[in-house]
Amino acid sequence: MTTHASPWLPRERFGNALALSAPGTGPEPPARLRELLERIPPEVVERFTGCGSPIPEAIEGRRVLDLGCGTGRDVFLCAALAGPTGFVMGLDRDREHLEVARRSVEAAMRAFGHPEPNVAFRWGNIENLEEAELEDEGFDVVISNRAVNLAPQLKVLREVYRVLRPGGEFYFADVYTNRRLPAEVAADQELVRDHLGGAAYVNDFLRLARKAGFVDPRVVGRYRLHLADLGLEARMGGVEFWAYTFRLFKVADLEDGEEDYGQAARYLGSIPGCAHRFVLDADHRFETGRAVPVGGNTARILGRSRFSRHFDLIGDFSRHYGPFRPRP
Repeated sequence: MTTHASPWLPRERFGNALALSAPGTGPEPPARLRELLERIPPEVVERFTGCGSPIPEAIEGRRVLDLGCGTGRDVFLCAALAGPTGFVMGLDRDREHLEVARRSVEAAMRAFGHPEPNVAFRWGNIENLEEAELEDEGFDVVISNRAVNLAPQLKVLREVYRVLRPGGEFYFADVYTNRRLPAEVAADQELVRDHLGGAAYVNDFLRLARKAGFVDPRVVGRYRLHLADLGLEARMGGVEFWAYTFRLFKVADLEDGEEDYGQAARYLGSIPGCAHRFVLDADHRFETGRAVPVGGNTARILGRSRFSRHFDLIGDFSRHYGPFRPRP
């Protein structure tokens, strides 16, 4: 099977082990990012190895942290969107990658028209942000692109929860499986080499997210990956690999399921790059100006996060109508 690298992820190959389910599948780069990507130094883009596009919306003037930033592609994209009044920190434990990122700062800032750098890169382990001297509630958004599975996930999630401000979001992409990996499969040297032996069963990950305090994890999107090595695939015993993008919000009073309080949300069309519609997650797509029924958790997320000024929320929590059932 012949593949080629793309300047935008998803790449058609992930190391030597995984490929997209079919050429051209997977998410396309949002229009708001295509032009920005062309301004980033080629060395940064060419060495990027993520599996999605967890570039958050509505981050102008915000503080953003990128865990496992590598050469800094997503850091620089966020820096452009955050603007001169925002700030983006990249954290990684690969010193060679950090060196590439640091020597690219001047060129990237010049390309974005920023008078001063609004980025910084720091060495550290993503499961121990305190060791990296990252303070409590220091960031509005934390992102990550194919790094969470490389560390103890519960520790990572708890550290992310700690450094997020109330109303903050963890927006990230990684590779997960449809079932738990048998021990002999997880130890396969090809999977270990390509950082796939630690891929978590997606439902186990969701349980860890809730345990860490992220009560209502949201799937933004997912796409199937397959094993490029047919011999390895034959040994997998039905295990499938999927690239997921998640949103996890640090919002108070979320319930363990969506409840119906008779509420609705109307998107104002004011998020840059999202004039006509805004996608919160796979189940919540908002057209500008249209009131959409929402459950209590979604109302809380929209009302208590950075998205609050971009929505009109209709109704309150004074009356409960039972479990929320999305309208067709």
